[in-house]
Amino acid sequence: MPVADTSPRLVRAARRCVTALALGAAILSSAGCQRSLTAVRESGERAYREGNYTLARSEFEEYLGRSPGNPFVTHMLGKTYIQTGQTSDARERLLVAYSMRPEDDEIFESLCDGLLADHKYEELNRVLRQRTIDRGRMKDYMLLAHYAQLTGDDDEAQRALLTAARVDRGMSIEPQLELAKLYMKAGDRTRAVDRLRAAYFIDPKNGEVAQLAASLGEVVGPSFGSVPEER
Repeated sequence: MPVADTSPRLVRAARRCVTALALGAAILSSAGCQRSLTAVRESGERAYREGNYTLARSEFEEYLGRSPGNPFVTHMLGKTYIQTGQTSDARERLLVAYSMRPEDDEIFESLCDGLLADHKYEELNRVLRQRTIDRGRMKDYMLLAHYAQLTGDDDEAQRALLTAARVDRGMSIEPQLELAKLYMKAGDRTRAVDRLRAAYFIDPKNGEVAQLAASLGEVVGPSFGSVPEER
């Protein structure tokens, strides 16, 4: 019967072989257990929807750590940072997402939310104004008005809403209704009623118009509406 060779040299070689095999198995096992990027992203999205922002942050950070440069995940991580109170990090991530997809309205609005949360009001106003220059749509001016009111600048909001109404040529109810609310807030009943009349002319079935008019002692009806001045 052959006697096994147990010389120190062969023992060391055998040990190296076993170590290499174990390391290889560990690597293969690790690779096999690593979740796909799709699974990581979907887990992050689900956690965000459920309000589990700590988990969402972890998932989105893992995704970008493995695959940087995805605008959607960068956007989601920025939104998550807002929820976790990391406003500076949120601003940075959302600026990156916006630079990758400047045409995306949802990313732009999230960027505005990030700047607002981080109290970067001048920068917020600047990007909103630039958006109106670049796009010039009614919704761009409406967005400028919205954030102007949130930052306490009602004069800027009024200018933006008046421009929105002009750009829209008096066809949509939103600028008229928001102007009415702004004038009511300022105590300007005459102009508030004028805008409610225009809003009613555009959409006589709108319940909010009737409620606001009633709060001013007005009753809506066939004779209440008037053609918006922008037409």
